[in-house]
Amino acid sequence: MAEPIEPMTAGDAGVAALQIAAMDAAANAMFICDHAGRICWINRAFTQLYGYESEEICGDTPRRLKSGRQSEAFYRDLWRAIGTGEVWRGQLNNRRKNGELVDVEQTITPIRRDDGRVSHFLAVYEDITHRLHSEKRTAHLALFDSLTGLPNRDNFQRRMSEALARATRTGKALGVMLLDLDHFKAVNDTLGHAAGDELLARVAERMRPCVRESDVVARLSGDEFGILVEDLERPEQALESAQRLLEATQSAYDIDGHPVRIGASVGIAYSTGDGDGPEALLHHADLAMYQAKASGRGRAQFYDAAMDQAARRRYETERALRTALRDDILSIVYQPQVQLDSGEITGGEALLRWTDALRGPVPPDEFVGLAEQTGLIFALNDWVLRRVMREVAAMRQRTLQAVPISINLSAGHFDQQGLADSIERLLLEFQLPATAIRVEITETVMLRSSTTVHENLRGLARLGVALGVDDFGTGYSSLPSLREFPIDYLKLDRSYVGGIGQSTRDEQILRAIIGLARAMDIQVIAEGIETRQHAEFLLAERCPQGQGFRYSPGVPMNDFLALLDIRSLTAREDVRPGAVIHPLRPDRRR
Repeated sequence: MAEPIEPMTAGDAGVAALQIAAMDAAANAMFICDHAGRICWINRAFTQLYGYESEEICGDTPRRLKSGRQSEAFYRDLWRAIGTGEVWRGQLNNRRKNGELVDVEQTITPIRRDDGRVSHFLAVYEDITHRLHSEKRTAHLALFDSLTGLPNRDNFQRRMSEALARATRTGKALGVMLLDLDHFKAVNDTLGHAAGDELLARVAERMRPCVRESDVVARLSGDEFGILVEDLERPEQALESAQRLLEATQSAYDIDGHPVRIGASVGIAYSTGDGDGPEALLHHADLAMYQAKASGRGRAQFYDAAMDQAARRRYETERALRTALRDDILSIVYQPQVQLDSGEITGGEALLRWTDALRGPVPPDEFVGLAEQTGLIFALNDWVLRRVMREVAAMRQRTLQAVPISINLSAGHFDQQGLADSIERLLLEFQLPATAIRVEITETVMLRSSTTVHENLRGLARLGVALGVDDFGTGYSSLPSLREFPIDYLKLDRSYVGGIGQSTRDEQILRAIIGLARAMDIQVIAEGIETRQHAEFLLAERCPQGQGFRYSPGVPMNDFLALLDIRSLTAREDVRPGAVIHPLRPDRRR
């Protein structure tokens, strides 16, 4: 039984009543129990927190609130502390009257009599359920990807470190794989970012069953995933896991009613736990993945030391390209476009060229793709636009036979606001009519759902700049886009033209594109014409214009002007692209 509280004076009683009223109105839940542990008073916040009214719990012990989550030893230590007069603070998981669990931070303060003996205990609760939930969520987000639920990069690297330590102890190897989705950007551009997120989540679902429960699948960034497989006896086991992942990701997806097919490329780094750390392994897997993409995509590739050399070459190429751009040592050549029946020059295509002081001519395939990967492509596009405009202005001042010049712009450039305005300013600066240039885009540009892309395309059309679709039929062709946008001409890709006389399928594709364009009153220009057979087939199918080594390679503007003075080009005999006779200098091969 609790010892009786000493009698109070009238003044003392008034103060005590005020104290009790203040405690009853407090925001934190409180109760007072006697020395034997029986609850003798609760405040209103206690009732709100636990659901018990005073008559239901007073006379009972705090055991009524126990959830069973704390051990008996925990409570023994608690009572031992407060029994000796100490203030106890700690976290508890209690149970409400309705059975729900609640996390609280509790402070129990002994109440002493005048003689120093403990007569009662005051317990004050703060509900920290939401705070703990928030902390747990924050901790989870620090280690896991919110979209897919997979471990994130930091978590993956921590697990790699632990796996490497185990590999060192056990002598068994581990494999680190990087999987990067192929063509994911096209899905994002055409269907939107929400569809892209849905696709990533679906990919993650497919990947989990492809590996063992002990293996780790993580989302590292964007559309790149990391996979950690342990206890490997031989490298082929990692390759088998990679093949299962590739097969799983390649099957069709239904994203908001749209059938979507993508692929993936996988790079594999293999380690026995000695030497390379997590960062080095990820770097090696990244190099191997890059090689898998360069080799045709949709495959898995092991890392080897030669890839480091290739990576250094890419780095050196990027650095040299930045220097070339800064020092203005790039150049433009112009490949004539002709009427196939007469050889009359009807236009030209501006082609970027780079001759490095140490390596000589660098193929566009080697540096344009690199520029797109590094973001340097925007500076290159700007340089090309300004240089071509300047040279076209000079051409129009020097000849009455000026023809429109086509300029290729990267897809990403159309995501930049104000592209059409920038081109309009350049036309005004160089005093050129809009008909002096033509802008060529890829099919994926037309399919982008971005408002900025649509505004840029329509802005160019309003200026009077002709729009062409380069390499038509090789990407995600969209017939509604041809109807929606004012497309003036289609370019037949050289890969199809090269199949004339060798591939019936390529010839059928060419016929279909030419027929489609004619039905929609859109011009057609064929690229890569090298032989008489190419030209005769295209003429027979009513493709009026073309370009290629059969007529001329790309030439500097001065030579292009000389060709315009001639007005028409005589087709050469069939020649290999690497040994093309210059149209103005028959004795010189380019």
